[in-house]
Parts: sequence; C-alpha cells; structure tokens
Amino acid sequence: MYIRQLTVEHLKRLRTFTLDFTHRGQPRLWTVLIGENGTAKTTILQAIALAAAGYKEVSGLAGSTVKHLSDRRGEKRMSIDATFSFGPRSLKGGRAIHPPLPVTVGANPLKLFLRSQVSLEAGSTSLDASAFYGSKPPKPKEHPSDPLADARATNTPLWFVAGYGISRALPDALEIPTLARPSIERLEPLFRQMRLVSTGFANHFLEKDRKEGRKLGETSRRFSRMLNQAVKLGGSDLFPGLARLELRGKGGTRSSTLLIESDRFYQVMARDQEPVAIAGVALSHGYQSTFAWIADLIGHVLLESKTELDTTDMEGLVLLDEIDLYLHPTWQARFIPALRRVFPNMQFVATTHSPIVLSSLAPHEIVRLVVDEQTGDIVQGGWARGDGRFRPGIQDTEHQPDPRLMTGGELYRTWFGLEGVTPNPLGEKLRRLQILSTHPASTAVQRRELKKLRAEVRKEFIQRLGSVEGKKAFEEFDASRGSTR
Repeated sequence: MYIRQLTVEHLKRLRTFTLDFTHRGQPRLWTVLIGENGTAKTTILQAIALAAAGYKEVSGLAGSTVKHLSDRRGEKRMSIDATFSFGPRSLKGGRAIHPPLPVTVGANPLKLFLRSQVSLEAGSTSLDASAFYGSKPPKPKEHPSDPLADARATNTPLWFVAGYGISRALPDALEIPTLARPSIERLEPLFRQMRLVSTGFANHFLEKDRKEGRKLGETSRRFSRMLNQAVKLGGSDLFPGLARLELRGKGGTRSSTLLIESDRFYQVMARDQEPVAIAGVALSHGYQSTFAWIADLIGHVLLESKTELDTTDMEGLVLLDEIDLYLHPTWQARFIPALRRVFPNMQFVATTHSPIVLSSLAPHEIVRLVVDEQTGDIVQGGWARGDGRFRPGIQDTEHQPDPRLMTGGELYRTWFGLEGVTPNPLGEKLRRLQILSTHPASTAVQRRELKKLRAEVRKEFIQRLGSVEGKKAFEEFDASRGSTR
C-alpha cells in the first residue's frame, strides 16, 4: 500500500488539512515532514496509521490516545480521509490479494485505489471507520464487505504498512513477541512505547515453515540473507563500519534467544584489519536503534510473504518518526540515499528536526509545517512564486528551494528559520563583542559601543543562566576573548 492523499478535520490542531503524497501522478516514495515541536508531525503519521488499520482494529490501535485526538477548541467531529494505491506486485495478485474486486476496477487494475475513512464523534471514545475501492462508497448490495478490514483480519500480503515511533531498540532475548495480529502490531510503536520484534522473529519463522511445508529454519536463513543484502547494498552509508552480520551461521537458527544473544555483527575497527564480531547489545545505541527498525521491517515483510524475495522487491509504506534519531550528522547526510538503494520500492513518510537529513532530498519531498498565527492551526507552508517569501498556507512543494545545493547555514536558515550567521540567539552579539574587544586601534565610538554591548551581553547571560552562573559564564567568555574593556 502507498499513501496518495490525506485529509483530516479537527484532528488536534489540524482544523482542515490536506496533504498530497504524489509526484507527477505517482505515489511519492519519500516525504519528510519538518516543523517546530507541536506542529503535528507525529499526528500526521498516526492519522495515516489509523486510516490503514481497518474498522475492526482502528479503536484498538488508537488505544488511550483516542481521547486526545479531537480538537480541544470546539466540539467538532474528527475525521480522517485517506486514499491509498498499490504496488506492482500487489496488483498482479488480483483477487487473491484484493477480494472482492469490483468488476469495473478489476478490468483496469492500474487505477485500483482504496479510500479509507475514520471518524470520531464529539464526546465519543470509539472510532468509526470504513474502506472501499474507488472514490465513492458502494451500495451495500454491490460491495457489502470492507476490503481493508478483510485484509487486516487475515494479514493479507502486500497490504503492508509499518510504523516506528521514537522507542526503537533491539529486543530482549527473554521476551518473545506473540504477534497475534502482525499487520496491526507493527503500527503500535507510533502510539505507545513497545519493543520491536526486530531480530526476534525466529520462533514465528519456524511456525511459518511448518505451515508452508518448508524445511525448519529456512525462513530464518532467508531473513539472514536479506539482512546481509541490506548491509551490502547500503554499505557504510547505512551502517558505517559494519562489514556483515551472522545469525547463528549459515544454517540459520531455531531459537529467538540464540538469534538475539549470539555474536552476529562484524564491525571494522581499524584500517587493514579483520572485522571484529560483536554482540548486538554491545553496539552503540545508534547502531542498535537503527538496526532494530530495519531488521523489524524486513522481518515483517518476510513473515507475510509467500515467496522468497530481496529487499529491492519489498513494497509498502513505512511511517518513521524522527528518522535522525541517534545518528551523527555525517551519518544523517548519507542515510536516506542508503535506504533508497536498499528499499527502492518502499514508500517512506518520516519526520525530522535535522537540517542535515534534508541535504539529500529533492524539494518536492519536503513538507514544512508551521503555526498560522491568525488561527492557531497547523498548516503547510511554502514559498510564494511572486516574491519568493515563505508563507503559511502555501502547498506548492514543486517550487521550493533545493536543499541538495545548500550549505549547512543555508539549510538552517531556509528550512528551519534560524536567521543570522550563528544559531545561538546571542551569537551575533558575541561575534561583534569579540571583534570590538580585540580591535588593535578602536575609536571612541567603538569603545562606547563595546561598553554598551558588554553590559547587554552580561545582562542576557544572567537572564538565561541565573545570577551566579550567568556572571561566571560571562567573565569566562570575556577573558577568553582578550577583552580590552
């Protein structure tokens, strides 16, 4: 499944909000949401997840968050309206993947769209939902069942949507996830803290082997192969310094505990030396967190797949909160290009607070969210074609500045609104103070400016850090700059 369009009404601070996820008529495979804290980035990911859940599961997925979904500024009906389409492998599946298909749509499967609607009446704590093929709800006699609910109830392959919140870690070897409803459980991390299955699929792969008549351990071996394929395709951009991994050797594993606890990460420590085997729990948190969700994604796709596949064959939608989590800026700059190589047919909708992440994105792949000061609503912002100024309410992503051409300072200024040479709010004053303090032959006017500026900066240090710490910090700064006073 790919998201094409999302419209929400009265969802938190999104009073009436529409977001297009297409580019030149096709689903846009990368969309990165940026904006200050509280601009509904995570809320948009949750809205897509709820729209992808189906009416039987949507209230359970929302859980206790349902009481916080409606706009608190008035008793209004909350609604989510999303349009999805399907990838080539899904479309080829025909009625086996899309039961029941309307005859008119089935004749031209390339135009197969799924529309999903979720609503919450004012004062209610239970979500209503429905989904159907096409643009208009069918009459009951024509199409009595709900295709999305049917797909989720049977974990139908190639309806894949996964969500990852900010709690991402390798699993505990002593906790084996149940995965009673995998198509919904893989969306739950967007709504509450949960351990990912990640490398803990072995027991479930064994059950899959039994049901599908394979040699026990075969799916685990496929999993290991796909993880190593991801490491190879992504290279040092995906996992810097990671040469390969081994999941209990070539024979695969029949135990989640063995899979999780065995040494399996081979990391390059020094040039011209053999990689060193390290247990996953010994890796840095950045490696653990990143590997956890990538392994989880591959494992979930493999769990529902009926055939062997490569990471480059994988189709579906990934909702990823804070894609830059725990990543050093040099890793951030290379991470998305690596994901494009590993998962060229997966659609990603991600959020970030990092300007560095944007450096590898095309202009149309970025959505900047801002607060409309007149209404208090969260809206998309963009650059006006006439004067080129950034304004709330403009939804033109095709004519935005190109972040791939920008320096770090330009990324901060253009996309994150940090004006001036330095991000530090006091930066410009400190720079001027340094220049005046070390001037070899200052004039009387410059000395008066220096005296005034020193007093202003000293006052701001005290206001920001407190009386004692502020005075101490200013004195240290003043001394370090060789002040002539």
